[in-house]
Amino acid sequence: MKWAFAIQRKIRLAIALAVMMLLVILFSLLESYNVSRISKSFNSIYEDRLIPAVDLYSISGHIQTKRNKLVSFLFTDNLSTEEIRIVLASENKQLDTLISKYENTYLVKAETNHLQNLKKNLKTFERDELLLINAATESKQFAINLYLNTTVKLYDEIDRDLIELTRVQCEIGKELLAESVKSQSSSSFISQLQIIVAIILGLIIMILIITDKQVVLKQEKYNLN
Repeated sequence: MKWAFAIQRKIRLAIALAVMMLLVILFSLLESYNVSRISKSFNSIYEDRLIPAVDLYSISGHIQTKRNKLVSFLFTDNLSTEEIRIVLASENKQLDTLISKYENTYLVKAETNHLQNLKKNLKTFERDELLLINAATESKQFAINLYLNTTVKLYDEIDRDLIELTRVQCEIGKELLAESVKSQSSSSFISQLQIIVAIILGLIIMILIITDKQVVLKQEKYNLN
C-alpha cells in the first residue's frame, strides 16, 4: 500500500511538473511574440514615421526654396527667365522623388487623403509657376498681381497639407510608442511569471528527491526487520 501511495504521489507530481513545463513553453512563446511586436513597432516608428517626417521637412524646404526663387524673379532682377526655369525644374524633380518615396511608406487613410491633396496642390503650383514666368515676359506687374491674388493662397493650402501630414505622423507615432510600452510591460510580467514557475519547478524536484529518499529508507528498515 505504501508503494502504491508513493507511486500515486509521484504520478501527481509528474503531472504537475509537466503542466509547469508547458507553462514555461507557453510563457516563452508569449515573450517571443511580444519581442517581435516591440521590434515591429520600433521598425515602423523608424521606417514609416521618423524617415517620412524628415522627408516632409525636406519637401517643405524645397517648396520654400521655390517660393523664394519665384519672389526673387518677380520682385527683383536677380534671376533671368532661363535661370528661374532651371531652378524650378530642379526643385520640382526633387519634390517628385520625395513624394514618391513618401507614398511607398505605410500610410493610414488620413495620411493618404492629405497626401493626395498635397500632390494636387503641388501640380497646380507648377502650372502657376509656368503661368507666372510666361506672364512676366510680357508684364512683370501683371505677373506680380497674379502671384499676390492667386499663388499666395495656393501656398497657404500647401502649408495646411504639410501641417496635417505632420500632425498625423505625430499621432500615429504616439500610438506605436504606446503599443511598444504595452508590449514591454507584458514582457516584464511574463518574465516574472517565468521566475515563479521556475521556483515552483525547483520545489517540485526537491519534493521528488526527498520523497524518494524517504521511501528508500523505509524500505531498508522494513527489510532489516
